[in-house]
Amino acid sequence: MNSNNRSKHFQKSKAEEPSARDKLSADFTKRLEEKWREKGDEVLEAAFKESPTKIAELIARLVSTSEPKPDGFETCNSHREIAIKLLKSVGANEFDLTEDAIKEAHEANNVFIARLQAIRAKAEGALQ
Repeated sequence: MNSNNRSKHFQKSKAEEPSARDKLSADFTKRLEEKWREKGDEVLEAAFKESPTKIAELIARLVSTSEPKPDGFETCNSHREIAIKLLKSVGANEFDLTEDAIKEAHEANNVFIARLQAIRAKAEGALQ
């Protein structure tokens, strides 16, 4: 291996190096964290005194952005969407589903729900 090839071999590629933006962001975040640990309580106290409404709005925004997005059946707006979600939950590819498959899944879900309701009714009857 000649010296030219060797130097290329040991040089970091541009893709491996953090960008100037990443470096600046990391430095800023580190310094901000240090200052927050040092002065955070004082800053919060002053902010609550000066503008409690703005602090409440900020907290609401932070909470809403950190809340997990629902990915269950509560996002479904129709029986068809429920059937598709059920099929996807067992590995079906949504793009491969036919209308017949979706209809069958909907019917199977109806049977399942009816069976669950019967079990509940039986359990309630046993408790009375």
